[in-house]
Amino acid sequence: MRYLLTGFSIVVLMTSCSTTAKIFGTADKKNVAKTTVAPQPPAPARQAFMDQVTISPKNSKSDTRMARIEKNIASSEIKDINTVNDFVAVPKALPATQLQIKYASMLNMMPGSISNNGLLETLDDWYGTRYVYGGTSKSGIDCSAFTREMYRSAYGIELPRTAHEQYGRVRKISTTELKEGDLVFFNTTGGVSHVGLYLGNNKFAHASTSRGVTISDLYETYYITHYIGAGRIENNNGSLYATVPARIAAGTAN
Repeated sequence: MRYLLTGFSIVVLMTSCSTTAKIFGTADKKNVAKTTVAPQPPAPARQAFMDQVTISPKNSKSDTRMARIEKNIASSEIKDINTVNDFVAVPKALPATQLQIKYASMLNMMPGSISNNGLLETLDDWYGTRYVYGGTSKSGIDCSAFTREMYRSAYGIELPRTAHEQYGRVRKISTTELKEGDLVFFNTTGGVSHVGLYLGNNKFAHASTSRGVTISDLYETYYITHYIGAGRIENNNGSLYATVPARIAAGTAN
């Protein structure tokens, strides 16, 4: 009887454990499911997260984002340029004079870059005058007399009479330093025997023996092979003389 009760007890115990295992096993599976499945964020939150994209060449959303930025910038721009002009002083270029246009084409320069109208007026007044050795008038003029007349009328400066004397008056400068108004010297008949007035862009005005008062290029074969050097007229302080035309300084300008 004892053995029978013991066997029955074992059967009851096994049945009890099986039932308990089923109960607790189901609960454990539910707990595992709850702990392993991540909660899904709401749709709006996910969309907001996706909008926070760093723009880069490799980002597929960069084009869309840049288009949006450009659209925002365009919508905030000032459409009326007059509104800008009311607050910002915009310099306006003065219209070029006929002389500026005329000589700019000879010098291969922009008209606005030639600002010394006094120089152009004096040059135009003498342009085409025939060459006469020792001449000083409209009937005929030589190279040093021409540069002297140019300086006298355009700058209000009196130069020595001959090319050699003018060469002794200037401060010698490098060809790379040449500016409008500098003098260029040549050896055409021995020593310093020819002089011209530099205008810019490698061009200089002078009284040529063959063409009279004209404009030539410093790098033409003849002139560059006879070139001596360049010089600048300066005062005692090393600065350029005032480039005020003599007729303006004297109050006789038209």
